[in-house]
Amino acid sequence: MKTWLNKIMLMAVASIALISCEKDEVKTVLVTGSVPTLASTATTLTLLQANANNNAVTFTWTAATFGFDAAVTYTLQISKGGTSFAGASTTEVALSNVSPLTKSLKVVEFNRELLKIVNYGVATPIEVRVKASVSASAPASYSNVVIITSTPYRDLITYSFPNAINIAGNFQGWNPGTAPQIVNQVNGGYNGHEGYIIFNDASPQFKFVKGDNWGAGDYGSAGGNALGNGGANLTLPSGGAGIAGYWRIRANIPSLTWSWTKINTWGIIGAFNGWSTNVPLIFTPATGLWVITRDMPAGEFKFRANNDWGINLGDNNGDFKPDYDGGNLNLTVAGNYTLTLDLSVAGNYAYSLKKN
Repeated sequence: MKTWLNKIMLMAVASIALISCEKDEVKTVLVTGSVPTLASTATTLTLLQANANNNAVTFTWTAATFGFDAAVTYTLQISKGGTSFAGASTTEVALSNVSPLTKSLKVVEFNRELLKIVNYGVATPIEVRVKASVSASAPASYSNVVIITSTPYRDLITYSFPNAINIAGNFQGWNPGTAPQIVNQVNGGYNGHEGYIIFNDASPQFKFVKGDNWGAGDYGSAGGNALGNGGANLTLPSGGAGIAGYWRIRANIPSLTWSWTKINTWGIIGAFNGWSTNVPLIFTPATGLWVITRDMPAGEFKFRANNDWGINLGDNNGDFKPDYDGGNLNLTVAGNYTLTLDLSVAGNYAYSLKKN
């Protein structure tokens, strides 16, 4: 009996010692390790391209410690609000580990990061935190989350000849300086000048101008779809839907040829309607935007012209810049959306998916 009692007492002492060691170990980690603390100079930001080179926001953070000597790597994580810093909803900016621990982002820099995860022109809560790590095998630590309601702008790229050709004609007063452009930008395998032009004249005549004035020279018609330097005025063929309206104009300058496609409608097609037929978007000539507001389930879809797969737009990079024959767009959450396709500025095509 006494032997059993002694064994029980020894086991109890060992258990107490073990528990004491575990508590001491946890206590040591808590005492010697610390997570970074993040602060921001802004809680609301409306970004403007005119202020591109101004500072938008400055982040400061305290040093993280891990209970042992190690070089700490800091990363600024920027995420769309409510997504818990998951996958494609997050973009990252490398930070310095040299004191003072601070990072200023210019308007153009912060806008560029935001456009990777949210739509331009829409005020959106953005969550920001600092990730501190010492190695791939050691768990990272994270700062508090700072929320900034941010409105990024559409980052328009300005093109000039030879990357851009101005389309001047009777539909806009024969003024190259105010004419719409077609732009040379590789998209979906097509390497040539392209743009979408609204011809509001029933008998449009125009030329491809090599700059913003007639002195720069121009391309005109050399018959059929051929172009020639200083040729006759270009015209469009009459289709069943007439000439006036919305056209895609393309030009291959090395071969001196051009082509045209009348766009009668843009629409959406996808899992929501069994990929059966286009649901048309509404076009507003004053803005050049194709828009629809409707209830949408979660799922994939695409933009498609003329109810045909010959001209369709998806997105290969998740950057809200449409690509011909690109990957399917995806709505991860069902709801009422305003879907917008903006082809109004050549070389700067964009779309937005705004949840209402």
